[in-house]
Amino acid sequence: MASQPKLKTENIVTMLNLKFAKLGQFALTLFLFSSCGTKLHDRKEIELSMQKYDQLIQKMNEDSIAMLYAKDGDLGQMAHGRDSIRNFLATFKNYKVLSQSSTTDSITIVGNSSIQIGKYRQVVITPDNDTVTVKGEYKANWIWATEQGWLIKKMETKPLK
Repeated sequence: MASQPKLKTENIVTMLNLKFAKLGQFALTLFLFSSCGTKLHDRKEIELSMQKYDQLIQKMNEDSIAMLYAKDGDLGQMAHGRDSIRNFLATFKNYKVLSQSSTTDSITIVGNSSIQIGKYRQVVITPDNDTVTVKGEYKANWIWATEQGWLIKKMETKPLK
């Protein structure tokens, strides 16, 4: 009968070791899952990113605008990549943007990418001192970059009459 308490103690120690091992596995799994970089995104993030884009367009800061695009981002069919986008925008240095605004009609978010569709309106002074109002529709494909936040993968615009 003296062996029964020893057996019970060994069983308890074995059970505790198994519980700690399972707890360690659970903690490791939880850590790995949380560090995967997957983040739940919402509509407000995209809208704030578009507001930033609008502000940069109004300032016509081609460097900052280009950096809001992914490295391999597209500005319609006109420019591919940040350097090309920067150079394209520099051709408008004699234009003054008085106002730039956009509205969102829809946003679809899937994981770390998003498609935003809406309308834009821009008031510009041309090099000839004419004031022109341009409006149209846009489609922005956004991608999430952990360090930079939302970046434009592709921006397409279609002027309206």
